[in-house]
Amino acid sequence: MPGLSNWWTAAEIEANDWSRAPGRYVGVAPEAEDENFDFATTLRALHAKFDGHYSEAVKLTAKIKKSFEKLGI
Repeated sequence: MPGLSNWWTAAEIEANDWSRAPGRYVGVAPEAEDENFDFATTLRALHAKFDGHYSEAVKLTAKIKKSFEKLGI
């Protein structure tokens, strides 16, 4: 696949301050932007989902605490 591998000359490496970090040599193609993406709606949906997970976590934490108390821990 183009862009994932290449040979570099010493002059090219020197031009990059002798850094051999891949980010200096391999580019990343930008993702295509979705013109119809509604950030606000997506964020609200995620917030509702995470809020439900948080509520479940609180319940499970209380249940675990009671179990430990029964075990004398």
